[in-house]
Amino acid sequence: MPLPYGRRPHRRLGIRTVLTAAATAVALVGGLAQAGGAQAADGYPYVNLGDSYSAGASVFPQATSAATFCSNSLVNYSHLVAKRRGTPVADVSCAGATTKNLVRSQYRWQGPQISAVGPATRLITLTIGANNNGLFNSTSACQQAWMSAPLSAAPCRDEFGTSLVDKINSSTYPDLVNALRHINRAAPRARVFLVGYPQIFPAVGTALCSVSLLTAPGDIEYLHRAFAALNDAMRRAAAATHATYVDMTKVSTGHDACAGDRRWVEPTLGAVSFPAMHANTRGQQAMADQVLAALRR
Repeated sequence: MPLPYGRRPHRRLGIRTVLTAAATAVALVGGLAQAGGAQAADGYPYVNLGDSYSAGASVFPQATSAATFCSNSLVNYSHLVAKRRGTPVADVSCAGATTKNLVRSQYRWQGPQISAVGPATRLITLTIGANNNGLFNSTSACQQAWMSAPLSAAPCRDEFGTSLVDKINSSTYPDLVNALRHINRAAPRARVFLVGYPQIFPAVGTALCSVSLLTAPGDIEYLHRAFAALNDAMRRAAAATHATYVDMTKVSTGHDACAGDRRWVEPTLGAVSFPAMHANTRGQQAMADQVLAALRR
């Protein structure tokens, strides 16, 4: 099933190959406009939207057909759900996406993610929100703060204070509500499942955890509270728009990035897959299990 957008980088080609490819591309575009346009306009039955946690950015094998830089895994939670249900998934999630990228192109070579959904869509899954207002980037900022002041108990908390949670409540929450309303209008008959983030940081930081995350113990707790606030905002946004919130908080307790062999999220040091701070294979499987459980309710 062709996706509504996506283009891969190409090697340098000879002029004859380029001309042949161009002619083929023109023919394909014309064919898609007539044959595939109606199908894309009606939407795909099952669509996966969202950011790197939806895409499975750290999980291999990666999909070769995915849009450039989106880092979609062939075994992310949407593909696992699709396999269990015996139905294909149109996975247009993309690493780095914010809520605005649901309705606006993230890269010039791809369309808005919402272009994959329509009246024929019956199931939508997504994880989104951590890239809004630079929340996920705050993890890097906290690491830099720790390296600049390694003896400080919580240099990142000292720098940002309540601003992370304040922005979640004042900006990310209404953005989530608006995004889910856009989805409802585009796919009025779809069941929408907003999948929360598993616990990335433990509730209590330790010296060993601090080293593996390159973050001060106090800032580990600080970031834990910030992501808890994000999950709560997602839960409230789902309730306000009649979507189903899939809670990952309880089930992922004890499986954070500092949980050793039990971890569902990779740490900064000692990671077996990259990028760090992203769900690994077990994390994606756990997210799929929770989605499937929610589907049965």
